This record gives sequence, C-alpha cells and structure tokens, in this order.
Amino acid sequence: MKIIVTGCAGFIGGHATRLLVEKGHQVFGIDALTYAANLNNIEDVLSKMQFKQVNICDYDDVLKICEQFKPDWIMNFAAETHVDNSIENSSEFVKTNVVGVHCLLDVCNKLNIKLFHVSTDEVYGSTREGSFVETDKLSPRNPYSATKAAAEHLIESYHNTHGLDYIMVRPSNNFGPGQHGEKFLPTIIRSLSSGKKIPIYGAGINVRDWLYVKDNVAMMEKMISSGELNQVYNISCKKEMTNIDLVATVLESFSLDFDSSVEFVKDRAGHDLRYSICNKKIKSSDLYLETNFKDSLNSTIEWYRKNMVNLHE
Repeated sequence: MKIIVTGCAGFIGGHATRLLVEKGHQVFGIDALTYAANLNNIEDVLSKMQFKQVNICDYDDVLKICEQFKPDWIMNFAAETHVDNSIENSSEFVKTNVVGVHCLLDVCNKLNIKLFHVSTDEVYGSTREGSFVETDKLSPRNPYSATKAAAEHLIESYHNTHGLDYIMVRPSNNFGPGQHGEKFLPTIIRSLSSGKKIPIYGAGINVRDWLYVKDNVAMMEKMISSGELNQVYNISCKKEMTNIDLVATVLESFSLDFDSSVEFVKDRAGHDLRYSICNKKIKSSDLYLETNFKDSLNSTIEWYRKNMVNLHE
C-alpha cells in the first residue's frame, strides 16, 4: 500500500516507518522535526522512501503531498506527548494534537484517504481497579491526554458526518530503542550510567502498562493490512508495573541496589495513579502478537548503554 507516515522521525513513528518499508509498502514520511524527532531513527530506510519536513498543521503542504502521492492511508504518529511539558504549557499540545489532526481530517475527507490515528491509553484517565475497554467513557486528567481525547472526538465526528474511514489505537506505555531522553526509562538508564540517582515521583507506586514498541508497530502494520475499518483498539500486552518495580528490574541489569540508587522527588501535579486497559478485543483477533517482556527490556537497556549520545535530556 501507499502510506503517508506523520511523525516519521519520532520514537514510535520511526519504528513504524522502518517496519512499513521493510514490509514492502510505499512510504512518504513527513515530520516537523521538533526537539523530540531525530532522522537517525529512520536513517537506514531513508533511501527507500520519500521524506519532507512538514508540520501537520500546514494544510496546504499536506494536501499537496497527498494529491501527488495518492496514499491509501495516512498513519498519524505526530504528537506532543510529554505530560510534564503539557502541564507547564499546553499550547503546542493543542496546536499539534488537535489542530493538526483537524488538518489531516480535512485532507483525508477531501481526497478520500483512510486515517490511522495513534492515540493513548491515557484518554481513559486513571483507575484503581479493573481495566478500561474500548467503549468506556474518555476521562483525560492532564492537558496532554485531554488533547488526545479531543482528537478522537474529531475523528469520530468526521466518520459520522462525512463517512471518513479510520482505525484508531490506544496503546499503553511504550518502551524501546530510540525513545527521547525525557521519558522515564531513558531517564533511569541515563541516571545510572552517569552515576546519578534515579528520580522517582512521589512514592513510586504509580502503575503503568509497559508495551514494547516493536510489538506495538507490528500490530499496527497488521491492522492497516487486514484490520476492520472504523474500529478502536486498545493495544496492550498487560505488563503492568509500579514505577519502583520497573526501576528495580532495571537495577538488576546494572547490579546495583535500590536504596543507594534512587531518590524520591516531589510528585507532579495531577499524577494519575494507574493506567490499565483491557486487551481482549485485539487479543481475540488475528492482529495480536507479543515478544518476551524481559528479553525486550534487556535489549532496550543494552541499546541505550551503547548509544548514550542519544540520551539527551
């Protein structure tokens, strides 16, 4: 298929772009190349695809590319994603995550292109018990997740009003090679490698569901090839861990003890206690796959230890 990948130089978008090219799809990547993007993420496939530096908020530029390339799909990975940054200033999050998606929808509607949109498990909000299913009410609790939820409502409205076809996914917390240094796992590894203590918010009991990025994009690629249109899928391999448990697991790889390696810092505003999504819908389909979590985590740690230059803050 012919696929435009937005945010192709980002973390998840970069992994998806490489996989799509390897699978034989014709790919046109666009990326605004903000601070969180890195063309090194797709360096090995750049010669096998087309690329242009474009912001998804630039309707005319996106429209021109689509008119010339004539894609079957736009896969939208472009987003501002760091919660702390959204708490400090949410304007860029509204611009990219809401206005940008609106621009993509107008292009897709005008040219009859299907939209694959990458959302987040954070749109459901926090829960102490149980796991959210795809039909549950969205209840975002920080500016980042609120903008992602707003984009979802826009997409549903374009389907209902204009008949626009889409697939939407809500992945859990991704990890893997190439993630920006501001995220939790790279922060852990960077701190340990530089002899600093790992900063842990609050008591470290916040729970996140960890998903290997290569598993995530592999399921996405299967969706655009054989998935049912106009569906929403939670993507999770159900690897829920508290922050302190994740830190302890990483410390094993460094042969370090917990007490001397961490420091607890003031909790961030509105810090959700637990994200948890049900994966029965995708697991009951032929779209699901997963690798061994411990193997994937160890290979990620080794990648970062060998590529410390990529662990910029």
